[in-house]
Amino acid sequence: MDSARALRRRRDSDPLANFRRYLEEIEVAVLNRDAMLITSLLRKRTATHLPREVREELLALSRMSRESLRAPVQFLRFQHRMAELAAGGERLLTAQTELRLDPPAFEGAIRRPTLDDRAAASQPKSRGSGDTGASGEDAET
Repeated sequence: MDSARALRRRRDSDPLANFRRYLEEIEVAVLNRDAMLITSLLRKRTATHLPREVREELLALSRMSRESLRAPVQFLRFQHRMAELAAGGERLLTAQTELRLDPPAFEGAIRRPTLDDRAAASQPKSRGSGDTGASGEDAET
């Protein structure tokens, strides 16, 4: 009983490692050309994390004959990306990032964006109240 709890805790502790194990199960099924196992793995809830192109490719492979020489290129690329994320220490995101919303406007107020909000991405934000114009004078001081 305690080993089952420890296993469950370990399984829940690293979602990316769990997902990579799932991808390894798919890889074994694809290499063995086991259509039933591929189909059952794609029915799991974890399959919703696969990109559409990868799922479609895996379904197509499961429907091909065992003598087919078609390689699961999209799947292998995705699996490699997940391995690189894990090697880089990235974590699998489990929830969406919350967006910062503006506070509600007063009744009848018109919102106008400030100049800082409309700055182009290529322009660095100004530090302080000085002008960051193209005159080049602030570069020498």
